[in-house]
Order: sequence, then C-alpha cells, then structure tokens
Amino acid sequence: MVVTHYASLLYGTPYAVALDKGYFKKTGVDVASILTSKGGGTSVRNMMAGETLFAEVALPAALSAIKEGFPIKIISGGTDGPSSFWVTRPGEKIEKPEDLKGKRFVYSRPKSVSESSILAVLKSHGLKASDVTMVAIGDFGAGLTALEHNKIDIAIIPEPIYSQKMKAGAKYQIIPWLDAKLPPYSQTVGVATNDMIAKKGDKLRAVIEGRRKGVDLIYADQKAAAESLAKGYNLPPDIAASALAGLLKQTPTWFGHGELKTKLMELTAQSLIDTGAYEGTVDWKTAIDDRFVPKDLQSKTQ
Repeated sequence: MVVTHYASLLYGTPYAVALDKGYFKKTGVDVASILTSKGGGTSVRNMMAGETLFAEVALPAALSAIKEGFPIKIISGGTDGPSSFWVTRPGEKIEKPEDLKGKRFVYSRPKSVSESSILAVLKSHGLKASDVTMVAIGDFGAGLTALEHNKIDIAIIPEPIYSQKMKAGAKYQIIPWLDAKLPPYSQTVGVATNDMIAKKGDKLRAVIEGRRKGVDLIYADQKAAAESLAKGYNLPPDIAASALAGLLKQTPTWFGHGELKTKLMELTAQSLIDTGAYEGTVDWKTAIDDRFVPKDLQSKTQ
C-alpha cells in the first residue's frame, strides 16, 4: 500500500490508527507496512512500480495519470478541504492580492495538492501563475528552510511540521486571507490498478473498511488516535496530539470515511482546468469505480 506523504504529513493518520489497532486484520487484509511518497505523480508511479494493492494519492495526480493512460481508477474518497497554513517571514508586507505579484511560492512536486492549491489561490485573487514564481522543492521542510533563507517568499506549512516548528521556536507570519476565497475541494482519493480491481476486489473493500474504522476512532477518541499516530509516525506524543488537534480545528471533517464526494472532486478538477493544470474535461464515468465504497456510504456519495 502507498499513502502520499505517509509518516510525514497527516494523510496517513487513519492508516496508522488502523495498523496500530489491528483494524486491517479484522476487515480481512494483511497490511505489513505502508510505503510513502513525496506527493504528486510520485505516489502513482510508486504504486505502479510493484504489485501494490491500493494507494491514497493527490486527486490532481490521479486525474493526470488516468488522462495519460495509466490503468488505474479512483475507488474511494480520502481527504477534503484545507489542511495547511500559508506563511511568510515575519515583517514581510503581504497584505493584499497585489502584494503577491512577483513573489516566490514553493510547492512539493508537479501534480501535487500544493501546486494545485497555489494555482487555485492565485485564480481566486484574479492572478495567474505567470504573475509569480513557482518553485518545486520536494520536501515541505526544505521549503521552510528556503523561506527562512530568503530563497522563496511564501510557503505552505502543514501539520505535523507546523507543530514541530512551533515547538522549536520558529517564527512565521501566517497569511490568513490567502485561501479565504477558495471553494470546498477534494485533496486525496483512493486508487487501484485495473488488475487489482479485477483480481482483489475483496481486499480493496477490506482496506477501505479498515481505513474507515481508523477515521471513526479519530472522531470518537482523538487522544487515542493521536497515540496511534505518534507510534506510526515516530512522533513525540505532544507533537502528534497538537498536530491532529490543529488539523481538526481547521477542518473538522477533513478525513472522509471513504465515500466519493464527486461534487468536491469536480470542483478540484474545474480549478485545475481553469488554471491550465489540466487540459480538456474529466470523464468521471471512466475515472471512477464506486463498487468498493461500503454500501451504507454509497448513499453519501455526492
């Protein structure tokens, strides 16, 4: 199994919980370990490189891969809505959209959530990608280092990196208005290859159900979920607790239970199209296979 940014960002929290609590075994699938990726198209490529059952990847990466002919389908929902802070150096005068012109934005990789978020933010303020400089740096920590050394001007800082940096005494200036105009959107989705869909449908259902149980615990007992997160991510318990609390304060329903929120996915896709990050239209009937979403959640598919 591959999960984007596993053990570094919080997308993998339900999986860490499910592993720690034995949920995957209870639902009928043996998950020995979870592979990570650094976002964007690398998640899909990592899945395609071996006999990987399932992956949770950025929606832009999934759509691009399907458009390019990769034999995969979107089979479940993942995370939706904002999960990061936009920051600059203390004292920088970035107070209105006009101040963004000429600024240097950092993101992880092409086809990543961070890239599409920047494009959507610029569009929401009437700006184009050509109005700024966009720098792909790979790792979010490296992006913050670049910010601190005046190599870029605006960075995205997700949890648990934010909590780690705050504990270490870092000083950043949050830009709260930057993404205020963004519509709701989908961040990550579950995908599988056509081969796995044909041969191991029961195992895919078990993965989705095991993850769902992990999400249930996150919402029912945040303290217990944070303890599992700390174990799975090798984080200090206070950082895990702070990170999960900070994320859920920002977006209380960020972790979906697996239902396919097609309206949010369509909004994300339209943003990619409007900003030139995706050409053409998305054939959702070809892109999605909804047979693996638990039946009681299929009615929640929007």
